[in-house]
Amino acid sequence: MRWLNLDDWRAVWQLQASGTQLDLERAVLWPHTPLQAAWRAPWPFSPIGAETIVLYPSASSARALGFAQVRARHGRPEADVVFLAPALDSCADAVSIWYRLLAECTQVLGGRGGQRLFAQVASGDGAEEVFRQAGFVTYAREGIYRLNQLPPDLSRREMRLRRQRARDGWDLLRMYAQLTPRPVQIAEGMLSPEGQGGKVGEWWDQSRGAGFILQVEGELVGAARVRRGRAAYWLRLGLSAPEQSDALLRGALASLWAAPRRPIYCGVRDYESGLTDALGRAGFERLGERALMVKHITARAKEPLIPLIPTLEKRAEPAASASHPVG
Repeated sequence: MRWLNLDDWRAVWQLQASGTQLDLERAVLWPHTPLQAAWRAPWPFSPIGAETIVLYPSASSARALGFAQVRARHGRPEADVVFLAPALDSCADAVSIWYRLLAECTQVLGGRGGQRLFAQVASGDGAEEVFRQAGFVTYAREGIYRLNQLPPDLSRREMRLRRQRARDGWDLLRMYAQLTPRPVQIAEGMLSPEGQGGKVGEWWDQSRGAGFILQVEGELVGAARVRRGRAAYWLRLGLSAPEQSDALLRGALASLWAAPRRPIYCGVRDYESGLTDALGRAGFERLGERALMVKHITARAKEPLIPLIPTLEKRAEPAASASHPVG
């Protein structure tokens, strides 16, 4: 796919301030604009690069209606919708623009053999319903928590966790299967061929942060992923022994004991409620909730799922998109 042309760059620059950020994790870890994400798309190791799709009202128009950004998941037949512009409350046609952009995202991913398109949508602002009408389903909800500074009584001696090893993959997969509802496993592709064998998954995907393991009497009972960014940190926790929730959390926080003081975020899904009390005791504040949504693509899309305006179907070149998306 081609690189953005001058009209596309202008559109992203003009519309980015009125758009909706859907990738909260990267937004707080590495604050950036959609223009920066589009610019970093060809950089293979950039954490913020994203492919950009621009929507125009006609084949001859240089003024765009909106744009979407999509980030591929490395090594997986999946991608995330990470930004949409304009925002739903910014103009009367915003809902229609979102439908068309989401259809084009599906078309692009399906044409490459992609199987799942994900989105993380703030609950309660109308965006979830738009995604649902566009064919997405909500498979889980996630509370977002923030801690502005480490607990004053925390010491490095509380680091009871050890570094994750390659041989932990099977035990982690078993814990994931034990704790995760089957519909969520299906939504996340963990029951598909590429999801078997402990090769992928949030708790043990080393590309998404440093992995730590909590063992009690030689048995793996918890896992933590600690992701360090330029402006913040993000925790992801998994626990099969609720009585160890404080030990797991404080151990994960202790891994940041000597790190620069930055806000610490943590996402807890609705079926992981055993962790919320531990977060409260550690001083975390609940910021809100988001819906985790997925659209399954059962076959390679040959045509857009809904009729697109002529510009998206055919212009001087295909719908504008940044090449080489970065997961």
